[in-house]
Amino acid sequence: MMNDRRGFSLIEIIIVVAIATSIVVVVSNFSGNISLLNNLVSQQLQSKSNIDQTLQIITSDIRSAGPSANGAYAINSATTSSLIFYADNNKSGTIKRMRYFLASSSIYRGVIEPTGTPATYSTSSETITDMIDNVIVPTSTLFFRYYDDSYTGTQAAMTSTADVSGIRLVKISFFSDIKPKQSPGAQYFSQFIDIRNLRSN
Repeated sequence: MMNDRRGFSLIEIIIVVAIATSIVVVVSNFSGNISLLNNLVSQQLQSKSNIDQTLQIITSDIRSAGPSANGAYAINSATTSSLIFYADNNKSGTIKRMRYFLASSSIYRGVIEPTGTPATYSTSSETITDMIDNVIVPTSTLFFRYYDDSYTGTQAAMTSTADVSGIRLVKISFFSDIKPKQSPGAQYFSQFIDIRNLRSN
Protein backbone atom coordinates (compact mmCIF):
# COMPACT_ATOMS: atom_id res chain seq x y z
CA MET A 1 0.00 0.00 0.00
CA MET A 2 1.33 3.41 -0.89
CA ASN A 3 1.11 6.30 1.59
CA ASP A 4 -0.34 9.50 0.24
CA ARG A 5 2.43 11.99 1.00
CA ARG A 6 0.98 14.76 -1.14
CA GLY A 7 1.37 18.18 0.60
CA PHE A 8 -0.78 21.31 0.41
CA SER A 9 -0.78 23.13 -2.86
CA LEU A 10 0.21 26.80 -3.04
CA ILE A 11 -3.42 27.78 -3.67
CA GLU A 12 -4.60 25.92 -0.57
CA ILE A 13 -1.94 27.59 1.58
CA ILE A 14 -2.92 31.03 0.26
CA ILE A 15 -6.59 30.33 1.00
CA VAL A 16 -5.82 29.16 4.55
CA VAL A 17 -3.63 32.21 5.22
CA ALA A 18 -6.31 34.53 3.83
CA ILE A 19 -9.00 32.96 6.05
CA ALA A 20 -6.76 33.12 9.13
CA THR A 21 -5.89 36.75 8.40
CA SER A 22 -9.59 37.61 8.00
CA ILE A 23 -10.40 35.98 11.33
CA VAL A 24 -7.60 37.90 13.06
CA VAL A 25 -8.81 41.19 11.53
CA VAL A 26 -12.44 40.53 12.53
CA VAL A 27 -11.51 39.57 16.08
CA SER A 28 -9.19 42.59 16.36
CA ASN A 29 -11.88 44.99 15.09
CA PHE A 30 -14.46 43.44 17.40
CA SER A 31 -12.15 43.83 20.39
CA GLY A 32 -11.44 47.41 19.39
CA ASN A 33 -15.16 48.19 19.10
CA ILE A 34 -15.84 46.63 22.49
CA SER A 35 -13.03 48.69 24.03
CA LEU A 36 -14.36 51.87 22.36
CA LEU A 37 -17.88 51.12 23.61
CA ASN A 38 -16.62 50.51 27.13
CA ASN A 39 -14.69 53.79 27.07
CA LEU A 40 -17.74 55.67 25.77
CA VAL A 41 -20.02 54.19 28.44
CA SER A 42 -17.43 54.95 31.12
CA GLN A 43 -17.15 58.56 29.92
CA GLN A 44 -20.93 58.93 29.84
CA LEU A 45 -21.28 57.61 33.38
CA GLN A 46 -18.46 59.83 34.62
CA SER A 47 -19.93 62.91 32.93
CA LYS A 48 -23.39 62.20 34.35
CA SER A 49 -21.83 61.68 37.78
CA ASN A 50 -20.02 65.02 37.45
CA ILE A 51 -23.27 66.82 36.62
CA ASP A 52 -25.05 65.10 39.51
CA GLN A 53 -22.29 66.24 41.86
CA THR A 54 -22.42 69.81 40.52
CA LEU A 55 -26.19 69.82 40.88
CA GLN A 56 -25.73 68.87 44.53
CA ILE A 57 -23.43 71.88 44.99
CA ILE A 58 -26.09 74.13 43.44
CA THR A 59 -28.72 72.54 45.67
CA SER A 60 -26.62 73.07 48.80
CA ASP A 61 -25.98 76.72 47.91
CA ILE A 62 -29.64 77.56 47.31
CA ARG A 63 -30.80 75.56 50.31
CA SER A 64 -28.59 77.67 52.59
CA ALA A 65 -30.04 81.02 51.41
CA GLY A 66 -30.57 83.52 54.25
CA PRO A 67 -30.49 87.25 55.08
CA SER A 68 -27.59 89.20 53.60
CA ALA A 69 -24.75 90.77 55.58
CA ASN A 70 -26.67 94.07 55.56
CA GLY A 71 -29.98 92.50 56.54
CA ALA A 72 -31.54 92.30 53.06
CA TYR A 73 -34.05 89.53 52.37
CA ALA A 74 -32.61 86.10 51.50
CA ILE A 75 -33.76 86.20 47.87
CA ASN A 76 -32.81 89.23 45.79
CA SER A 77 -34.55 88.29 42.54
CA ALA A 78 -36.00 85.23 40.87
CA THR A 79 -36.71 84.66 37.18
CA THR A 80 -37.01 81.55 35.01
CA SER A 81 -33.36 81.86 33.95
CA SER A 82 -31.72 83.45 37.00
CA LEU A 83 -31.82 83.28 40.80
CA ILE A 84 -30.00 85.78 43.01
CA PHE A 85 -29.81 85.15 46.74
CA TYR A 86 -27.55 85.51 49.77
CA ALA A 87 -25.84 82.61 51.50
CA ASP A 88 -22.86 81.55 53.56
CA ASN A 89 -22.50 78.63 51.19
CA ASN A 90 -19.11 77.42 52.43
CA LYS A 91 -19.71 78.15 56.13
CA SER A 92 -16.90 80.72 56.19
CA GLY A 93 -18.94 83.15 58.29
CA THR A 94 -19.33 85.54 55.32
CA ILE A 95 -22.72 85.99 53.66
CA LYS A 96 -22.15 86.26 49.93
CA ARG A 97 -24.41 87.42 47.11
CA MET A 98 -24.85 84.42 44.85
CA ARG A 99 -26.29 84.25 41.37
CA TYR A 100 -27.09 81.13 39.39
CA PHE A 101 -28.05 81.80 35.82
CA LEU A 102 -28.42 80.19 32.42
CA ALA A 103 -26.61 81.88 29.53
CA SER A 104 -26.31 80.42 26.04
CA SER A 105 -25.85 76.71 26.78
CA SER A 106 -24.13 76.87 30.17
CA ILE A 107 -25.07 77.23 33.83
CA TYR A 108 -22.96 79.78 35.68
CA ARG A 109 -22.48 80.78 39.31
CA GLY A 110 -21.64 84.34 40.26
CA VAL A 111 -20.34 85.18 43.74
CA ILE A 112 -19.87 88.61 45.32
CA GLU A 113 -18.12 89.04 48.65
CA PRO A 114 -19.46 91.86 50.87
CA THR A 115 -17.29 94.87 51.63
CA GLY A 116 -17.51 97.77 54.07
CA THR A 117 -19.80 98.60 56.98
CA PRO A 118 -22.66 98.46 56.41
CA ALA A 119 -21.94 95.71 53.93
CA THR A 120 -22.34 96.36 50.22
CA TYR A 121 -22.18 93.98 47.27
CA SER A 122 -20.48 95.49 44.23
CA THR A 123 -21.52 93.76 41.02
CA SER A 124 -18.18 94.76 39.48
CA SER A 125 -16.42 92.34 41.84
CA GLU A 126 -18.54 89.33 40.90
CA THR A 127 -16.56 86.14 40.32
CA ILE A 128 -18.23 83.94 37.72
CA THR A 129 -17.67 80.19 37.44
CA ASP A 130 -18.82 77.93 34.60
CA MET A 131 -20.66 75.09 36.34
CA ILE A 132 -22.33 72.93 33.65
CA ASP A 133 -21.94 73.05 29.86
CA ASN A 134 -23.95 71.69 26.91
CA VAL A 135 -27.21 72.64 28.62
CA ILE A 136 -30.47 72.46 26.71
CA VAL A 137 -33.71 73.95 28.03
CA PRO A 138 -36.61 73.27 25.64
CA THR A 139 -39.31 75.92 25.30
CA SER A 140 -41.66 73.60 27.19
CA THR A 141 -39.26 73.47 30.16
CA LEU A 142 -38.38 76.31 32.53
CA PHE A 143 -34.88 76.32 33.97
CA PHE A 144 -36.15 77.69 37.31
CA ARG A 145 -39.61 77.23 38.78
CA TYR A 146 -40.74 78.54 42.16
CA TYR A 147 -43.33 77.33 44.66
CA ASP A 148 -44.86 78.88 47.76
CA ASP A 149 -45.68 77.25 51.10
CA SER A 150 -48.95 75.81 49.77
CA TYR A 151 -47.07 73.33 47.60
CA THR A 152 -47.64 69.72 48.64
CA GLY A 153 -46.51 67.94 45.49
CA THR A 154 -49.19 68.63 42.90
CA GLN A 155 -49.73 72.38 42.81
CA ALA A 156 -48.53 74.44 39.85
CA ALA A 157 -45.52 76.72 40.12
CA MET A 158 -45.94 80.36 41.03
CA THR A 159 -47.05 82.40 38.02
CA SER A 160 -45.30 85.54 39.27
CA THR A 161 -42.14 86.03 41.31
CA ALA A 162 -42.30 89.82 41.48
CA ASP A 163 -42.78 89.32 45.22
CA VAL A 164 -39.96 86.96 46.16
CA SER A 165 -41.09 86.72 49.76
CA GLY A 166 -43.52 83.96 48.85
CA ILE A 167 -40.88 81.59 47.50
CA ARG A 168 -40.20 78.53 49.62
CA LEU A 169 -39.18 75.91 47.09
CA VAL A 170 -37.09 76.08 43.91
CA LYS A 171 -37.08 73.57 41.09
CA ILE A 172 -34.24 73.44 38.60
CA SER A 173 -34.73 71.47 35.37
CA PHE A 174 -32.59 71.05 32.27
CA PHE A 175 -31.20 68.64 29.72
CA SER A 176 -27.49 68.23 29.15
CA ASP A 177 -26.03 66.73 26.01
CA ILE A 178 -23.01 65.22 27.75
CA LYS A 179 -21.38 64.09 24.51
CA PRO A 180 -22.81 66.21 21.67
CA LYS A 181 -23.64 64.25 18.50
CA GLN A 182 -23.01 60.94 20.29
CA SER A 183 -25.32 58.45 21.95
CA PRO A 184 -27.30 58.41 24.16
CA GLY A 185 -28.11 62.09 23.50
CA ALA A 186 -29.34 64.73 25.92
CA GLN A 187 -30.16 63.53 29.44
CA TYR A 188 -32.66 65.11 31.81
CA PHE A 189 -31.72 66.49 35.21
CA SER A 190 -34.14 67.92 37.77
CA GLN A 191 -34.00 68.87 41.44
CA PHE A 192 -36.43 70.34 44.01
CA ILE A 193 -34.67 72.58 46.52
CA ASP A 194 -36.22 73.45 49.86
CA ILE A 195 -34.86 76.75 51.24
CA ARG A 196 -34.29 75.89 54.91
CA ASN A 197 -34.28 79.40 56.35
CA LEU A 198 -37.57 80.30 54.68
CA ARG A 199 -39.61 77.41 56.02
CA SER A 200 -42.87 78.44 57.62
CA ASN A 201 -42.46 75.96 60.47
